[in-house]
Amino acid sequence: MAVTSCPSPLDALLDELHDADVRRLAWSIGSPALFDARRPEWQGRLRDDDWSQQELTRCREWLLALDRDPASLYEALGDPTVATPLGHTFEKFVRFWQAARPDVRAATRGLIVREGGRTRGEFDIVLLRHDGVIETLEVTVKFYLNLRPDLGIDGCIGPRAFDRMSDKYAKMTTRQTDLGHTDAGRATIARWLEQCSGETVDADALLVENHALARGYVFHTAADVAIPVELSPAHNRGLWQTDEQPLPDVAPDQWRLLSGREWLGNYRGNTQESGWPIDPAMPRLLAQVAGVGEDATVREVARRFVVRADAGLLKSV
Repeated sequence: MAVTSCPSPLDALLDELHDADVRRLAWSIGSPALFDARRPEWQGRLRDDDWSQQELTRCREWLLALDRDPASLYEALGDPTVATPLGHTFEKFVRFWQAARPDVRAATRGLIVREGGRTRGEFDIVLLRHDGVIETLEVTVKFYLNLRPDLGIDGCIGPRAFDRMSDKYAKMTTRQTDLGHTDAGRATIARWLEQCSGETVDADALLVENHALARGYVFHTAADVAIPVELSPAHNRGLWQTDEQPLPDVAPDQWRLLSGREWLGNYRGNTQESGWPIDPAMPRLLAQVAGVGEDATVREVARRFVVRADAGLLKSV
């Protein structure tokens, strides 16, 4: 007797949603964490998959309503034909979602922390709850290539050579999630609150909770390679190759180039490419897509990074 697997709650919801950006928002909410939240260095700050599933359940009806009228989301995200760093776009998705929480009174994004004329850091997302508690959320979405599985976290790079998983991990688990407990960070939050309320705020009296949210993909050399212990066992994954190798023949499926915010979550739509800006220095991200239904739409079943064989990225480890 054949055994069929049930779709995940996220996949089931994506099947109900029609708008591409609303699907990307749902992916931002319910996708597996990139890193393993159980590791002690996170000190309980990384939002884990249980929290994400609770949020997805809470947001279900909101997402379905937004799918019928996504104009407010479009306004928050901006024009996809304008080249925008993917991390900034992801932050916009997260702020839109978190600001809509019923317990949140005010929200901001990209709050710069300065001290003595120098920049100390930046809060990706800051939330003021109705109970007066401040939440800071360090947000990241990353796409790493596991170039050297034998090196663990030190072998994961990219898609630019300077973007190392080990560096990002060290910053997120320490300085970036500690910012809300520094004098400069609290003073910055106090000034923002004063702008919101028009009232004087005592920085020392603030109740601040610091959290982190990590999404993304890691691309491996094979499906069964060793993964760094810092990664979540459930992380989104794909494979990578160089452009010296032909793409695998996946007929009757086909390959579709992903651009811009199409990197966020499994692609669903038509086979025609969007024409959105692509950085020629970056590896190409392709989705293996399979046809579904009678409306000529396709669904991503796998993804693959294709790196130039002469790219400096391949010499970085």
